[in-house]
Amino acid sequence: MTEHQEKKKFTKHASPDADGSTRPELLYDRNVARPSHAEDARTLTEKMEVATLCTISEKSEGHPYGSFVTYAMHEGSPIFLLSQLAEHTKNLNTNSKASLLIAETGSGNPLALSRVTLVGECLEVSKEERDSVKNSFLETHESASVYADWEDFAFFKLDVQSVRYIGGFGRMSWVNQSKWSSAEPDPLFDNSDDIVTHMNEDHADALLLYCKTMSKATDASDAVMTHIDRYGFEMMATVDSEKKPIRLAFESDVTDSDEARIELVRMVKKARKMLSD
Repeated sequence: MTEHQEKKKFTKHASPDADGSTRPELLYDRNVARPSHAEDARTLTEKMEVATLCTISEKSEGHPYGSFVTYAMHEGSPIFLLSQLAEHTKNLNTNSKASLLIAETGSGNPLALSRVTLVGECLEVSKEERDSVKNSFLETHESASVYADWEDFAFFKLDVQSVRYIGGFGRMSWVNQSKWSSAEPDPLFDNSDDIVTHMNEDHADALLLYCKTMSKATDASDAVMTHIDRYGFEMMATVDSEKKPIRLAFESDVTDSDEARIELVRMVKKARKMLSD
């Protein structure tokens, strides 16, 4: 386990000991701005690079067949570079119906982590689209350039028709094709882990101040940031020796790490003023 992985001790969805049997007491405004399920699903698909591709087995009387694949996103669709010798490719050439399971990785209870299943038709891309798809795939998987043009490899694209998103305990829904197509991944997803680590290591006092002044966790003794996105951020506060989730919203949506820093500083100043008043 890397040093970076060791620092990620909490998920953004539940306390480390949560088992889904009870809902934690809400110590913040339940109407706080947060990403939609469609946005969270798009962010997760952009963040990950490996998944489980499920096809209809050609040899096992139509049973589902799951296989490990690498993928990239191209204009909102997962794309794959598949060998014609692979079982999943043979299946797709017979029946294009498929689904792709993408799961978040992290520590703690795995059922508290996000996952998304994309359902649709998976077909080989046209000659007209091949070059643009190839460029998108190689941006994510540069090493695939060695075999990308071999005759027995081909690019496939999953045309997403419906989406099942699960964001942890009690946060799940079906996302229709329209919402999926119009949603955008969170602009902070590339930098969110670094921001979270920085806040926890260098600004723990500010996190505790946020909780005491901007949530109902006024008696919090400790606070750890667990997640940040364009709309706000989440923390796990320690209140009477129990872990309580807290979410706070930014005044304005942010589009990059600089804007996030400006918002976090503004909120610290506001919290200090609230404490002194």
